[in-house]
Amino acid sequence: MKGLEQAVSIKLWAGDGTSAPWGKLKQDPELWDENGDTLIFFGHKRPDPSFKLRSNLLHDSKSDVLIQMMRDGRIKTRQSDKQRSSIRYSLCMEAPPGGSRTDVLRFHITTRNFFAFMLCKPLVGFTFYQALVDLQERLEYYLDPTTDHVSALKSYLVKLGLVNVCNEPRAAAGLLAWSEDVRWNEGWREAFVHSVGMYERISQLQESADISLATNAHLQRAHLELQARVQEVEAVLSKFYFDDAHFAQEDLSPSVRAASDRFRKFLRQFYEKEYHSWPIRKGQQGNPLWLDRAIVGRLQDDFSALYECFVNRNVVWNDEDDTEDRKARNWLRSTNHLNFGLDGEDYRMLGVFRNLESRLIASHIPHPYPLLPNSVPASPPAKKSRFRGKKIDKARESRVAHGYAAASNMHQLSREHAKNGLAQAFIHFEKNDNPSEVDPREARRERWIIIYCVLQTLASLSVDVPNLSFKGNVSYFLNASLHGLPPWNPTEQIFADAVREQSHCWIAPEIWEEEQHDRWAPSGTKSISSFRRSESSATYDSRPLSPESESMISTMATTVDSSGGATFYNHESVSELEAIETHPRDFKSPYLASPSSPSDSAVSRDEHYFAARPAVPSLVSRYSSKPLPMRPPG
Repeated sequence: MKGLEQAVSIKLWAGDGTSAPWGKLKQDPELWDENGDTLIFFGHKRPDPSFKLRSNLLHDSKSDVLIQMMRDGRIKTRQSDKQRSSIRYSLCMEAPPGGSRTDVLRFHITTRNFFAFMLCKPLVGFTFYQALVDLQERLEYYLDPTTDHVSALKSYLVKLGLVNVCNEPRAAAGLLAWSEDVRWNEGWREAFVHSVGMYERISQLQESADISLATNAHLQRAHLELQARVQEVEAVLSKFYFDDAHFAQEDLSPSVRAASDRFRKFLRQFYEKEYHSWPIRKGQQGNPLWLDRAIVGRLQDDFSALYECFVNRNVVWNDEDDTEDRKARNWLRSTNHLNFGLDGEDYRMLGVFRNLESRLIASHIPHPYPLLPNSVPASPPAKKSRFRGKKIDKARESRVAHGYAAASNMHQLSREHAKNGLAQAFIHFEKNDNPSEVDPREARRERWIIIYCVLQTLASLSVDVPNLSFKGNVSYFLNASLHGLPPWNPTEQIFADAVREQSHCWIAPEIWEEEQHDRWAPSGTKSISSFRRSESSATYDSRPLSPESESMISTMATTVDSSGGATFYNHESVSELEAIETHPRDFKSPYLASPSSPSDSAVSRDEHYFAARPAVPSLVSRYSSKPLPMRPPG
């Protein structure tokens, strides 16, 4: 526990993704119940109690150690006669003799954390890892040895939201180290992905010494791989210049190449206005990268809106024809059975896409073809008037403007895409981009090539690792490679990587189908999207089981207490990170006492019944892969 040796302060983790200095061991307001009947002292020399709790908390813990402390006379009354009427127990919990001041302080902090665990209150400690390790040891000492202490601690972390390590490198390092100690897949994934994103900060922390050498090596490798991806994307997006598209323009007319250059200039100027410079000038020393998750998210939204505006929804890759000839020429087909042919420039465009995807090792965007306006031949050179200058062909400009407007999906767009700033600026730019000189069909095709290349490039960064519980407004990327991880199980593919097929252009066809059904469904008919929501929530108010959950459901074991009470599941068949979000209000760890339960001995003990080795909270009948809410349920 090398990180502890250098720690100089006690911190509190409240479960909201933040930490704060803490110094309330003398009397902790989180553990002071005005209705309590038990006082906890940290030694006989301490004149004032540190905690005031309800005695049923000790009884319901089923802790032989705590109950025996009551029975063998270690509880002594120190209060006046007036106080004796409300205070039934006074418990002195001294640190073992012979320890250093740091050891004594750690013992008392862990005692405090044990009761915080029972009441689901915030965690404190020198480091996050130290607090978890010490609390786990105390659970093993206090609680029944037949119970699953590790699963109980996992449930506590999930319930309180302590797996939320967004922008908290110290907590991320601690959760990563502890999750590896106990082989907790979900916690390790959450911490690892955030740690890769914050690697530059974590590598400078003393807490990084708590992370194993193997995991540190994986962190560095994933960080370098992610950094290389970001640099590749930065190189092309700084000028929106793609070699694949540029080399294919060598045989084009100067006017068409100029139209492509003007579009790239338009994009740079648009983002210069948004960010004051393009590429963006970062003020962080030691970090040469200017792209971050927020900027990529903005670019993804903007270019997805352009894609929605101008994609031909009826043209797809012709996967039905698997001949070598088709593979060479990349034939497309129309899904509405209309005649669809490709000209020479279309083949050139598809060749650009094929070369780009081969270089990126990427799959095709399902709908690659744009809506193209009819070709409008250029007007013959106009004679200059001595007094009025060059004559403008207004009729041609009107045909060009109409062609651009007709070749769009504006009537099908969602409000989000229709109101997108880049989409609106692009429509204005396109209409006014040398309408008297440029063929609108050729110009739109060249602009579409750039849009397609940008979307394929962004897809390597815009998708987060699936099944993360917390993402927040972090600026670092959350798509580290998880191949061959975790280190204790490198041969099985336990974690799913972020894949470009989850980017907007790949999932758009399913969205279109739902929107089309909803738009034209008869009045009173339930929409596809609402039907899917109600179908999955009719009984359980949750989304369908995740694939991991489905595969493990057969191993589920239940134990029902004699009073017809709680049902517990085998810890190998349940993911706490998924279970807690399904029924957040019903969640109650069998190890955690209710803070509002009265001290009256008449209260049923079945509410806090300890089943034999229960693993996760009771009352969870089904769980989904939907991420946890940003804040834990109240």
